[in-house]
Amino acid sequence: MKPIKQTKLHVEGQQKGNCMNAAFASLLEIDIETIPHFEDMPNAGEGTKEKPSWWKAMNDWLAELGFYIVAQYQNIYFEGYYIANGPSPRGVEHSVVYKGSVMVHDPHPSGAGIEKITSAWVLVPIDPAVITKRFSLRKPNNQQINSDPGEKMSRLRR
Repeated sequence: MKPIKQTKLHVEGQQKGNCMNAAFASLLEIDIETIPHFEDMPNAGEGTKEKPSWWKAMNDWLAELGFYIVAQYQNIYFEGYYIANGPSPRGVEHSVVYKGSVMVHDPHPSGAGIEKITSAWVLVPIDPAVITKRFSLRKPNNQQINSDPGEKMSRLRR
């Protein structure tokens, strides 16, 4: 996760901020300008709370990158990094990055975060094998696996 600040701030009646794009850019460690401007799409914000009108466009874009979103609409914390959405102290919906139960990045310059989590989005790889191919995996050393646990503990105490 590489913290990236939003490049557009919400101005009532004039423009919507791009905190969600900044959260995606932070999680994926990509340039924020390579992300479609979901906040500017026609009818952005219409639809249901769970599935706004830009939801399909966002998921199509993520699928091109090899991911999909698992969304939870209750105050649930995940172990890894995820996007948490909720009301900001400024009175608008906002997206930040959490890890576990801790906010680790707020794309807004204030750093004030959100007042509560109303939805959490976890990015899940469509094909987990693609991720493992990026790493050089070695066969386990059976000698280490089968060694005496007491010996391991005495080495750790030294």
